[in-house]
Amino acid sequence: MIIFLISGYAWNNGILLPLYQAKHMHTNLDLFLVFFFLVHVLISTKFALARWRVGHERLVNLLLIAIGAICFWFILLID
Repeated sequence: MIIFLISGYAWNNGILLPLYQAKHMHTNLDLFLVFFFLVHVLISTKFALARWRVGHERLVNLLLIAIGAICFWFILLID
């Protein structure tokens, strides 16, 4: 996330990094950022559902993995 922010700032202002390097880093890191954001959200959702005692553990895990895969697939289609 920090590299993403720094490269975006450098791309916008032309400082800290050369323009081509900042643009390359910023545009190529978006898939990694989306992937780790999805992992973060899905793990938090799993723990929240476990706290509330919702569903069977294996079923919840399978549903969350399927939701994560579908969301990442949509992002790949957009990108």
